[in-house]
Amino acid sequence: MTRISSKLVSMCAAGACLLAMNAAHAQLSALGGLASSLGGMLGKAVNPMAGADAYDVDANHIDTFVRKSAELSEIAGRSVTAINAAFASEEQLMAKRAALAAIAAVTDPKDRAARYRALYDLEASETKRLIDSGGMEKRMAALDGEKKKLIGQALLNFAIGALQAVELGRQGKSIAASSAMNPVELVRLTPVKDAIPMLAKVAIDVSGFMGTVVKLAKSADIAVPKVGVDSKAVALNV
Repeated sequence: MTRISSKLVSMCAAGACLLAMNAAHAQLSALGGLASSLGGMLGKAVNPMAGADAYDVDANHIDTFVRKSAELSEIAGRSVTAINAAFASEEQLMAKRAALAAIAAVTDPKDRAARYRALYDLEASETKRLIDSGGMEKRMAALDGEKKKLIGQALLNFAIGALQAVELGRQGKSIAASSAMNPVELVRLTPVKDAIPMLAKVAIDVSGFMGTVVKLAKSADIAVPKVGVDSKAVALNV
C-alpha cells in the first residue's frame, strides 16, 4: 500500500508539471517574431491539457514517448548550448564541445537523456545570466555572420522542440490517466514521470528567457526562420 501511495504522489507531481505546460501555452501569444509564430501554431495544435482521455497503454506507447522525449532533451540542450557558444571565449567553447562529445559517446539511452537534461539546465542558467547582465544585448549586434546564423538556427530548433513538447505533454497526460485507472500500472509510469519535467521547462522557457533571446536577435537583425508543421531541426555546428 505504501509503495502505491508513493507512486500516486509522483504522478500528482507529473500532473503539476503538465499544468505548468498549459499555463505556458497561454503565454505564447504575447511574444513577437518566432515566439509569436510558435504561439499561433500552438493554437492550432493539440492543447496538452485537452482531449487527452485515457487509452490503453502498452510498452510501445511508453517506449515511444520516452524516446521522443529524449530526442527533445537533446534538441533543447544543444540549442541553448549553441546560443551560448556564440558568446563564448575559445576556452569556454572548447569546454562546450567536450561536454557535447562526452554526452554523444554515452551508449545507454536513459543515461544520455538524463545528461542532456542536465546540460539544458546548466546552459539555460548561463543564458539567463547573459541576458540579465545585459551582455547579450550589448554583444548580439556585433557578432559575425556565422555566429548570428548559429543563433537563428538554434532558435529554430528550440521552437520545433517546443511544438513537440506540447504533443508529448498530451501523450504523457494520457499515459498517466490510464495508469491512474489501474494502480498496478503505476510501476511502468516511472520513465514517463522522469521525462515530463523537461517538457514543462521547454514549454515555459519558449515564452520566458528564450522569448527574450528572440527579441534581442530580431533587434540585431538576425534572421529567425519561421516554424511550420513540417519544419525540421538543423545540425548545429558549435
